[in-house]
Amino acid sequence: MSLYAPRTLSVFAFDPGVAGAFENRAIEHLVISLPWEMERLDEAEPFVGPRGEYLEVVDYDPASGVFYDPVNLNDPKVRLNDGLEPAVDNPQFHQQMVYAVAMNTIAAFEKALGRVALWAPRSWRHTHSQPGVEPDDDKGFVQRLRIYPHALREANAYYDPAKKALLFGYFQAGPENRQMLPGSMIFTCLSHDIIVHETCHALLDGMHPYFAEGSNPDVLALHEAFADVVAILQHFSYPQVLEDQIAKTRGDLERQSLLGQLAQEFGAALGRGHALRDALGEKVKGQWQPKEPDNRILDRTDSPHARGSVLVAAIFRAFLTIYKSRVADLLRIASGGRGILPDGELDPDLRRRLAREAAKSARHLLQMCIRALDYCPPVDVTFGDYLRALVTADSDLYPSDDHGYRAALIEAFTAWGIRPKGMQIVTETTLLWPTVEEAALDDHLQQFTEDVGTLLNNPQMSSASLRISSVGKTAKDGGPAVQESGMDHWASMISRALGEEDQTRITSKTQTTSRYFNKQEVMSRNLLELGLAADRKVEHLVRLFYGELFWEMMHDPKHDRIYNLIGIDLSAAAPLSIRRSHTTKRPTLQVNSVRMANRIGDRGQMEREYVVELVQSRAGFFDLQDQAQADAEGLKKRADFMARSGVTLLIDARSFQIRRIIRTDGMVSSDAVMERHRAFRKGRSTTPTSAFDGGETPVNKSAAFAALHRHADTGGAP
Repeated sequence: MSLYAPRTLSVFAFDPGVAGAFENRAIEHLVISLPWEMERLDEAEPFVGPRGEYLEVVDYDPASGVFYDPVNLNDPKVRLNDGLEPAVDNPQFHQQMVYAVAMNTIAAFEKALGRVALWAPRSWRHTHSQPGVEPDDDKGFVQRLRIYPHALREANAYYDPAKKALLFGYFQAGPENRQMLPGSMIFTCLSHDIIVHETCHALLDGMHPYFAEGSNPDVLALHEAFADVVAILQHFSYPQVLEDQIAKTRGDLERQSLLGQLAQEFGAALGRGHALRDALGEKVKGQWQPKEPDNRILDRTDSPHARGSVLVAAIFRAFLTIYKSRVADLLRIASGGRGILPDGELDPDLRRRLAREAAKSARHLLQMCIRALDYCPPVDVTFGDYLRALVTADSDLYPSDDHGYRAALIEAFTAWGIRPKGMQIVTETTLLWPTVEEAALDDHLQQFTEDVGTLLNNPQMSSASLRISSVGKTAKDGGPAVQESGMDHWASMISRALGEEDQTRITSKTQTTSRYFNKQEVMSRNLLELGLAADRKVEHLVRLFYGELFWEMMHDPKHDRIYNLIGIDLSAAAPLSIRRSHTTKRPTLQVNSVRMANRIGDRGQMEREYVVELVQSRAGFFDLQDQAQADAEGLKKRADFMARSGVTLLIDARSFQIRRIIRTDGMVSSDAVMERHRAFRKGRSTTPTSAFDGGETPVNKSAAFAALHRHADTGGAP
């Protein structure tokens, strides 16, 4: 068996109660194929837990005080039979289910973004408290997201950003349920949709940590909607499921089907009698009805779930438009030109062709939705921003739009009242994020481009002009501390991480040799270019390293002419409530991320660009006198909230020119921006606690995710 043969694992296609229904028996189970190279494991060694490169399943049940025996996915009887057979009463299968579905979701992200996925790092405070971990060795790196299949005895499941874990609950169906036997045990870890949804929360938090910070009505709703969209579109990646549902709907995916629903068993067990959320329609007085667009619904909708469902409905409407366009010719041929299929079962060949077109549409739309994350502002994102991100990202990669994906999205979003703030004319051209091509000959921009190229391609050359501070390293032999430059310290960490992974097997399972890269080699190459071949710890360290270099470069006075262009205020006259640098004593910024995006275009060409996210923060107060004092004198008391603005720069990997500028609505130094933040936070503070309310500390953030998904508290759901 090849080391690189994919790992195949059986899972439930939908919730077990739904998949086990007689009419759905043909699609009760499916087999997921996972790239073996994502695990980087020896197939001859035990693979228990499972515990791999990205995930670690820990099956402890606190309510029962029991550790369930871990599954070994490398056991030959398991490995050669698509894993364990799906079974509701087998905790080892529960472990397999969460692992397979979560890994499949990670693989979809990596394919769309062209780089390895990273989890949100540990906070520095948490890092310092880890026994045996030197904080400077990994800079908060989190290798594995933990998954607890039986963490809660309640109707809930959520991502915990402090624990870096997915927690799944289980509960009994109540007596009010008419579709399931009262007392039946429901396991959220067996819901395909819920696993995808929670994994998306973790992946999104790893990319955009400030998307969990409610600064406008859309931010938190986008977190929910995005996770739902990925879960729905994932349904369409499974051919056997797709063909079955197309046969039952006779190719009309606007009719009620399993494909557009989420967490069917969970919703039924709670007494709803239908899926938790339905992208196609809803039951009204016991009868299912398709949803009709309402372009004013967002004006009267506040909760994250309710607003998120609007975004989901818009994206699914776009999918249906694209699907119908792609199959129109097939339906004309099959119906003799009438477009109306004759009665009876669909021809098997027609069913397969319809399924193929639906799958193509869903895959492309799913990739669009994920790629758009690189085209969003790093903070304070809105639905209108996400529409611009969808359109711009796809236009950059596929200029022709032969199948009208962008046109369908624009039509669907506007039908549901989603458009960028203040944009009167919504077209593909007006939605594209701006470029700086017109300013390409400006001397200051040219200097910035040259410095970016030097910084990225040869950090050693740029180090002389940068002020990365010296650090003291405690000698492990008890001798005096060693003082080395910050640049050398980064080189040491990265070279050690490279050496730990670059191992060559010699003759046995225990005897290995390691090659450690020297510091000069590390500092003279661009490790961001490794993409999917990168070691994830190295990728984490390299992003932080380049982030520090960018921070130094952005504070160089010779680049002050571009600050207004990109929406950053580092002037000495800026309000003192803006976060200051201890080094420069002037307003500062945070380099949220420096990463590479690798994408395959419509001609098979590789498109590569750097994604650089810059964020500024300003202390905010509800009382205007407190705000004025902080602006003039600096912070004298704890702020009521933190307002942020920021920009995402897309930088061409060949020319190092800024290609796109993706800004938030206004700069944080603007009083108008502060008033907008103040009004939203003030309004939210007078309403009952909502999903993500709870402040910015990791503990509160965790509680917020839990509250968002606790049905009894919010009327929401995973």
